[in-house]
Amino acid sequence: MKIFKILLASSLLLGTSAIAFTAKVKEPILVKGTSIGEYSKPGAPVDIRYTSEHVEVDEVSRVDIMLLSSATIGTMKVKIKLDKELNEISTTEKYLSFDLSAGKKEYPIDLQVSADEDGLYYIKLHVVIKGKGMRAFAVPVYIGEGQLKTQKAAVEKTQKGEKISVSAAEETITKE
Repeated sequence: MKIFKILLASSLLLGTSAIAFTAKVKEPILVKGTSIGEYSKPGAPVDIRYTSEHVEVDEVSRVDIMLLSSATIGTMKVKIKLDKELNEISTTEKYLSFDLSAGKKEYPIDLQVSADEDGLYYIKLHVVIKGKGMRAFAVPVYIGEGQLKTQKAAVEKTQKGEKISVSAAEETITKE
């Protein structure tokens, strides 16, 4: 009986220590995207590659953006706009300017953001190369559940089965 108790105690100790060693610190999920190889609309010769961290509410998400351009002369101007619910932690300028050269094709932008509520938010970039055109990009930032919080319009069906969208409206009748 004594041997049984010793074996039971030692197996319990080994089991709990194994659990402690296998418990991992929760790491952010990386969300990656690119426009390389996708259909390119006419505009500035610029592509994007990004990585953003899907984090919990009030945690900091690191967003790494790489703008790629085949243009070798001129200036690439970038305007950055964050959704109003995003809090910028980093001190990145909202208007950036990159001098294009033949030896350089990649132009990095690093941001750190957080949000007070869970949702899907966007960092929008407007890129202009004078004489070459412009491009617009949106980088997603997932916080918490990561769901887009938009109100969907009420959809009803007529007697014939056609779908109609009902919107709030006021009617004013005037006599002339």
